[in-house]
Amino acid sequence: KTVWKKQGVWPSMCIKTFLADLPVMLAKRSAGADVLRGEFATVTDLLLWYGDYLDGNTTLSPSWRDNCRSIMRKQLLPKLGDVALAELSFLVVDSALVKLMLNEGYAPHYIRLSVNVLKRALSLAADFRLLLLNPLMGYRVTMSLPLSPKPDTRLMESDLGPLFVALRDAFMPVAMLFMLMLMFGTRIGETRLARWEHFAGEFWFIPAANAKNRQEHRLPLTPTAKALIQHYLQWQLKNVGKRAFLFAGDVGAISQRTAHYWSETIRFKEFTSHDLRKLCRTIIQDMGVDTMVGERLLNHALPVLLRTYVHSTLDKGMLSALDAYHAHLISLGFSEVAPEIIPRSSANVGSAQTLGASGWL
Repeated sequence: KTVWKKQGVWPSMCIKTFLADLPVMLAKRSAGADVLRGEFATVTDLLLWYGDYLDGNTTLSPSWRDNCRSIMRKQLLPKLGDVALAELSFLVVDSALVKLMLNEGYAPHYIRLSVNVLKRALSLAADFRLLLLNPLMGYRVTMSLPLSPKPDTRLMESDLGPLFVALRDAFMPVAMLFMLMLMFGTRIGETRLARWEHFAGEFWFIPAANAKNRQEHRLPLTPTAKALIQHYLQWQLKNVGKRAFLFAGDVGAISQRTAHYWSETIRFKEFTSHDLRKLCRTIIQDMGVDTMVGERLLNHALPVLLRTYVHSTLDKGMLSALDAYHAHLISLGFSEVAPEIIPRSSANVGSAQTLGASGWL
């Protein structure tokens, strides 16, 4: 009589893996060992499966996947890897992960992120029926440590003066990256990936692959923006050479890590690059720009019924809003940035070029 015995669990074990391991499994079974592949015995088994899941899930952003893999490699595997899932509990996470990371000097918010990665892996495995029970269901990191509120890092309109000074003293590509973010309210990721071919005609085109919401976006170019982009193109051709990207690295565009490092060089107070986007939205709102136009400018997700209407009728409203916003920035001193950036950022710049740059906005 044929007797069927379970050999593995899908999707953590696929047919390709099963066939590759079959000779070893048969040898172990012939020796009397019980073999069951695809079920998790330890936290390491769970995290290895979760890492494979992240690699195959292209709907998640590359930066998020990289952060998760980094946390698993640096924190979760060394501290909890040998723990049996049957023994994983609130107390084990508290003592072996949270308290240990605190003693090592890690920030509470980074500890919370590490715990959340572990919780996400357990929750997903339970959803896929790879675990009968999620041992951390209901656990919150605040049970183990108090989390102080995040400091107020907002940029105000009154901060524009110091910000312009920081941009004036920055290297040209650094200043250009954050000037574009301030002028258009774009995200740092989609700005650093900008290519020269995206600036064609009257618009800055942001492909869906570069946008956070995976929706392509077109931003009208004001005369101020056109002058800025044209001047930066001439600077890049003279000092760097012809490149496909506005912010070129050794291969392709600069990395996200480099872009965030650049943001640290212009800080005169604690703020993030995303605060430039928030400041843009706040000023536009205070200027009385229609809410729908403001949301469209920042490429926020809109209800399905409004998308076609917005795409077909609000381009003129976006151009008018950006034109007024850029004029407002100039009235606050934005035009003083460019004449200082050019000679300080270029090599061997002559007096003729310096004079020609004056008043370029």
